[in-house]
Amino acid sequence: MERNSGSIWLSPIRRLDESLNTDASNEVLVPTEEQGSDVRATETASSSDNRLNDALVVLYEPPKGQPYETEIIFVHDLYTERCKDACKTTWTSGNGLCWPKDLLAKKFPRARMLSVSYDACVTTNSTQGRMDSLYLVAEKVVGSLFLSRANVGQTYNCPILFVGHGLGCFVIKNLMIQARDQWNEESKNEKSRNLLRNVGGFVFYSPFNSGVKWNLYQFEPGQSNPLTNCMKIHDPELSRLNGAFSRLRRRMQKHRDSEELWQPGQTQRSGTYVSEGTSRFDCDSFWFGNGDHFNVCKHQSEGDAVYQSVEDFLAAILKSDKSASPNSIPDFNPTADEKIWKALLPRKVFIDLFPNRIPFFTYESFTEAVMTFIPKGFAVDGSVDEQRREIAALLAHFDHGTSGLLYKESSDQQDTHCLPSKDFPCHPGKSYHGRGPLQLCWNYNYKMCGEGIGDDSLLSCPEKLSQDPVIAFKSALWFWCTRQWNKPSCHSVMTGNWTPESTDIEANRLPGFGLTINIINGTECNKESADANSRVEKYKKFCERLHVEPGENMHCRYQKPFGQV
Repeated sequence: MERNSGSIWLSPIRRLDESLNTDASNEVLVPTEEQGSDVRATETASSSDNRLNDALVVLYEPPKGQPYETEIIFVHDLYTERCKDACKTTWTSGNGLCWPKDLLAKKFPRARMLSVSYDACVTTNSTQGRMDSLYLVAEKVVGSLFLSRANVGQTYNCPILFVGHGLGCFVIKNLMIQARDQWNEESKNEKSRNLLRNVGGFVFYSPFNSGVKWNLYQFEPGQSNPLTNCMKIHDPELSRLNGAFSRLRRRMQKHRDSEELWQPGQTQRSGTYVSEGTSRFDCDSFWFGNGDHFNVCKHQSEGDAVYQSVEDFLAAILKSDKSASPNSIPDFNPTADEKIWKALLPRKVFIDLFPNRIPFFTYESFTEAVMTFIPKGFAVDGSVDEQRREIAALLAHFDHGTSGLLYKESSDQQDTHCLPSKDFPCHPGKSYHGRGPLQLCWNYNYKMCGEGIGDDSLLSCPEKLSQDPVIAFKSALWFWCTRQWNKPSCHSVMTGNWTPESTDIEANRLPGFGLTINIINGTECNKESADANSRVEKYKKFCERLHVEPGENMHCRYQKPFGQV
């Protein structure tokens, strides 16, 4: 790969341009029916959607129960009236290979890959081509990214990579500008800030930065879609967009710790903050030979040189300084992270809150465990008040489950809490009763917790939670920060990163401390419960000690447990 003006450019570039179906006048020539039958067959192929919402389709996500460590968002180009499922077929070759799902997922198995679906038909008719502004398209996409099931860009230190083709590149540029504007407004939109904070880079296929003379709609019925107007040669709107995006990228690279884009004091990933990769040099004009614009992003194998360049670019964004794993994330600054944590919960406050704790549960062990979960957003997601409320909530559950960190494990060990399963096999003579500050129990939780904290021996050695205080605290933080089957994570609930769906609203499951009770032990909810009341009182006490209001929805007495209709 080559560096040019601080950006990363993909190669081999000239070979790609030579195969593009353009001429010196910037005219894109569309294949006739005879010439382009294979392409059109692919474009018209349809498949069932795995949709998160109207604008987002899942191409790939890690197996159930495993968190994702990066998000890759694909945005397609204009398409013809005959096209179906452009959000998928754009990235699918003639042999049916969808390279994000079939190739890229092998290299980045912990990536979440979403494709944007939007109305970009080149002609207008009664059902298609009614979007009349690039701004409106991007506005809808931005809103869809932030809906609860998608929640794109809201996980701390989880890089987002945008991949665009043709017009999709400008949708990406526009949505980035809108996210910046939303953050700069008086409302200080937190979701927009989080999105900007996590952007890792861009891969653009055939972006017409200076416009292009379109011949696409000459073969189609209906009138030209107004959305194509911005693609005219030297269109002022397109020029302004390119200039604004270029300035934003330079600003993000140079001032990634600036108060204007991010909260003061928050650490950022090391290395180049925002990079751009592209399938051609500067894309200002096309004058190379003949070829096919539509196939430029339809990679057919891992041996495809351009695909390999894309893969290398993504690996460079995700590569850690200390690890060669392409799916790892660059390291945080441990000193800065520890300062963030100790400012939120000083050692003296922790000791005062748990005066009768046993020596096993030390502040230093808790801090060591927290350092491994700051990259996942603990103690850094949300506003400062939300961060304090989250810590108060976690400590309240610690206090309730262990009588003030007085016990390492449950006194009731008659039940081994073993649910026979080939995926989570119980080991002979082992008990999976409650251990640690949150009293982790059941064999399946020990198995998944071990995978989550990087210790695969927890299923065979569950007693580790009673022997190593750091592992004990890690088990509690794993449960706290991890989505539990049909339940959101306690972390997302307390930091404003979870939005209730209609079924949750009907069941009175609303964000607040009460919902964390429901997640941890739903049997205490939808009734009057002494245990639930005890948790609430402890939470209120800890909030007072941390100088933060407890917020709304502290109780779960009127909440239905998850799964209950």
